[in-house]
Amino acid sequence: VAENGIFEVSKNKYSKCYRFQDINYTTATEDEQIGIFERYCKFLNSLDCNYKITINNKNKNMDELRDKVLIAEKNDGFNNYRSIYNDIIEEKIIEGRQGIEQERYLTITIERKNFEEAKAQFATLEATIHKAFIELGAEIVPLNGNERLKVLYDYYHLGDEGSFDFDIKKAKKVGADFRNDLCNGMVKYFPDHFEDESKFCKALFIKKYPSSLSDRFINEITSLPVHSITSIDVVPVPKDLTTKVLQKKYLGIESDIIKQQRVRNKNNDFSSDISHIKKVQKEKIVNLMDDVRENDQNLFYTGVNFLIMAEDKKELDSVTETIKNIGNGRMCQIETHYYQQREAMNTILPVGNRQISTMRTMLTRDIAALLPFNVQELNEKSGVCYGINQVSHNLCIGNRKKLANGNGMVFGVPGSGKSYFSKSEMLQVFLGTDDDIICIDPTLEYFDIAEALGNQAAIINLSTYTKNYINPLEMDVWALDLNDSQGYIRDKGEFMLGLCEQCYGDNLNSRHKSIIDRCVRKLYIDIAKAREKHIPTMSEFYELLLEQPEEEAKDIALSLELFVNGSLNIFNNHTNVNVQARFIVYGTRDLGKELGAISTLVMLENISARIAENAKKGRATWLYIDEFHTVLDREYSAKFLFSLWKKVRKQGGLCTGITQNLVDMLQNYTAMTMLGNSEFIALLKQSNVDSQKLSTAAGIPEAQLKYVDNSPSGTGIIKYGNTCIPFDNRMEKEANPLYALFNTNLHEKALQTKQE
Repeated sequence: VAENGIFEVSKNKYSKCYRFQDINYTTATEDEQIGIFERYCKFLNSLDCNYKITINNKNKNMDELRDKVLIAEKNDGFNNYRSIYNDIIEEKIIEGRQGIEQERYLTITIERKNFEEAKAQFATLEATIHKAFIELGAEIVPLNGNERLKVLYDYYHLGDEGSFDFDIKKAKKVGADFRNDLCNGMVKYFPDHFEDESKFCKALFIKKYPSSLSDRFINEITSLPVHSITSIDVVPVPKDLTTKVLQKKYLGIESDIIKQQRVRNKNNDFSSDISHIKKVQKEKIVNLMDDVRENDQNLFYTGVNFLIMAEDKKELDSVTETIKNIGNGRMCQIETHYYQQREAMNTILPVGNRQISTMRTMLTRDIAALLPFNVQELNEKSGVCYGINQVSHNLCIGNRKKLANGNGMVFGVPGSGKSYFSKSEMLQVFLGTDDDIICIDPTLEYFDIAEALGNQAAIINLSTYTKNYINPLEMDVWALDLNDSQGYIRDKGEFMLGLCEQCYGDNLNSRHKSIIDRCVRKLYIDIAKAREKHIPTMSEFYELLLEQPEEEAKDIALSLELFVNGSLNIFNNHTNVNVQARFIVYGTRDLGKELGAISTLVMLENISARIAENAKKGRATWLYIDEFHTVLDREYSAKFLFSLWKKVRKQGGLCTGITQNLVDMLQNYTAMTMLGNSEFIALLKQSNVDSQKLSTAAGIPEAQLKYVDNSPSGTGIIKYGNTCIPFDNRMEKEANPLYALFNTNLHEKALQTKQE
């Protein structure tokens, strides 16, 4: 066994194993399934060596899973919320497949003179394999030596997978044999099953196949909630040999027909036709020859084997009966490997060795019907629970920090559960990490969460009457230097250009921009020179503008007057709210049209500074913008957000836009570009679904969109990188404090208050 994953399974025979992802086959439309089927056929035809496809229903350590997905307690006073969340996650764990985790492998075996030649051949084959799986939409990665041994160890030591401690590199140094660490202590073989310390096992195979096999057959067996390994062994037959074998078979049938006719003629029977059996045999062989010649069908020797595991003999017999019944329902005869249990086990494990010969000939399309694909899963470490997969009922756990970028979008018509979805993610991030969360809330519906989080949260309700102030010129003035080496003054100058343009109500010309930049630089450089540092306000900037000799400066000052000395002067004050809290909600509902645009700019500038500050501390910042379309309607705030969406990844920021119909955003170029830069998309119920437009815009296959067309509230699709999951994130309403906290339905809230 080599460190790079190549095993020598017998003299001059080498194998290598690859793990590949599942793809959404079950949820695809018929046309898409045909496309997947054809691409899979093409892949099967491209391999000219022995290979094995394995579906491993391995043991899932439920304690380890709970450690991974349940939120750990902290001494911060919020363990009551963690407990409620953990109860919900526990219910969803029980709903899914208990103790089963599915992995898929492709094991290739080749014959070469030595290890180096085998290594070179595998490198050549990998290019073909990767190309084929990219076309299928599945990621495939080679397993190194230790990973391959771990797969075998997990089988031999079912229930004790965590104790694997073997390293090929270290073992080479001391001359240790991997088999000592790999194998279990005892295996006892019987004619129809075998036992070891932890389990009872039985090896089965398909003895008789129907004339056509359903593409759901393998899925039906591998979806059973039992520990099992399903193996499809394939040996390609060269094309020239295939033609010779078929011609020989055809000539044999022709010869039998002639003999049969002679016997009948001898008996003076000249009118009767050839027997039905021979007629059928001849038709079949003619069709086979046509398929091989014209339809790009290759011939293969194929064997399908199953290794099932159970805690006792009674359970083993019960599972065997279930599998045989599934086979009978599909016209397949499944039998036990009598007196060949050890050989069958060694064949079924993804080692690359074949010790049994229960094979039959199949064409490409027949093997392709044994598709190893079902539905994609989302199972990341240290992530957020987004409910369960609607198809497999397994937990959907996603960690947006592991994506190429953590930016996301949440779409859903009013009442579809988008606020609940976002609040659930926010609270899980707050309870499970040390990250900061900032929310721009135009409807004041996130205030409930902020109030529930007490002194860890801050509510900043921006309006002319609340006396919550944010200073747009706030900066770390103690970090300033005369050369502006950190670029703080330059960034603030760019922001002030946007703010003044918004107040001015028209595009600024180059003279205006020069004056604004001059005033900003003078304002902060004077502070940098001064011994006693102070934070400037808009009044100081206004005074500087009035001191400038140009007429344009007076125009800019006049446009700012309403917001500095007039009735809308809420940004001409020092900041008096806690902008350093872990959870901040900016309420913007009560801002008028004039203040709305400026407030958005000031908030985004403040948030951008906070993200940059957190980046220096190594802390992530989650930004949520509800009613996202209102921000995009204003040109400068849309530009500011657009640049934030692009650069925020490097600063550990994760931006999320929350809005209603995705179709509404299709008209906005900026929005579409931002959608393209978002690796996470949650699509809840959509009205007037235009499948083609939605599919093109969000990169979600059309077949999946049935999960958002008139779907129940709280269900939909998550696009996580290249993975698409139909999810169900509904929560029990009765006696659930979290549901009451997240709920935005006015009628339900009123009823709840009345009952209380």
